[in-house]
Amino acid sequence: MYKLLLVTDREDILSLFRDQVDWPRMNCRAPYVAGDPQEAISLLNSKAIDAVGYRLEHQDAFPLTKFLRYGRPSLPIFEVSADRERQLAALKQTVSVLDRLHADAYDDYYDEEAMLTIQRDELVHNLLAGEMRDWEAVKREMKLIRSHVSLDQPCVLYEIDMPQGEVYLSGHQGHAQQRLESALRNNFFGRYVDGIYYAVAVLTPRHIRIVCMPTHGHEPESPDALGARTDTHIAESIQRIKEYLDLDMNVTQSAWLDSVKGLLCQAQPES
Repeated sequence: MYKLLLVTDREDILSLFRDQVDWPRMNCRAPYVAGDPQEAISLLNSKAIDAVGYRLEHQDAFPLTKFLRYGRPSLPIFEVSADRERQLAALKQTVSVLDRLHADAYDDYYDEEAMLTIQRDELVHNLLAGEMRDWEAVKREMKLIRSHVSLDQPCVLYEIDMPQGEVYLSGHQGHAQQRLESALRNNFFGRYVDGIYYAVAVLTPRHIRIVCMPTHGHEPESPDALGARTDTHIAESIQRIKEYLDLDMNVTQSAWLDSVKGLLCQAQPES
C-alpha cells in the first residue's frame, strides 16, 4: 500500500483526509501528516514516502518546495484541496501515476526518474494527439510527474509532414511508429535544449507534431526570439534526420500558443 505525506495547517483539509477518504480502497495507508515544512522534511528524510502533497495557509512553503526540488526531484507531488470531489479525483490520479511508476512492465530495469521520464513523454504525446481535454487533470499530472516545463509561458507548435513515412515504417517490424518517435525525441530533436523542452509525437506515418516549451526558471522570451531559436533547432534536426535516416521532413505550419493549455484547442489529426 502506498504511503503519502500530507503537509498542511488547515483543519478542514485535515478533517477531509481523516474522515472522508477510504484509504484501503485507494490502496494507501492513512497518510503521514506534517503541520509545517520542517516537520515535513524530517518525515521525508526518515520515512519511505511515495508521494507528497502540501497546502499551507499561515506558513511559507518555500523551505519544503526547495527541498523537494533539489532533494527529492523524482517524488510525485499531489494536489491538496478542501473540496472533497476535487481531492478524491487528485488522489485517484496520484494512485494511477504511482501504479505506473512502480509497475514491473519492462524487461530492463528503470529507476524512478527514468519511469517519470516515460510518463512525461506519454502525457505530452497524448496532449499532442488531441487525446486530453481536461486541463485541470493535465495540470495535476504535470505536477505529479514533476514536469520541468512551465505551464504558463508561451510555446511554439510545429506540424511536420514526412512524405516517405508510410514506406519507411512499413520496412520496420513491430511498433515502428513508436520506435521512430523515441528515436526522434532522444537522438535528433532532443528533450531539453537550451532551456526548451522539445516534445515529439508521431501521430500518423506522415504527420508529426512537435511542441517547444520553456522549462521552469527560463526567462520569458518574445515570440520572435523564442520562434527564431526553435526554428533553428527544428531545421538543424531535420537536416540530421535526412543525413542519418534518409527521411525528408517538411514543416507545414507553425503556431504560437499563449501557453501549454493551447494544445487542448488544437484539432485532432486526421487518421
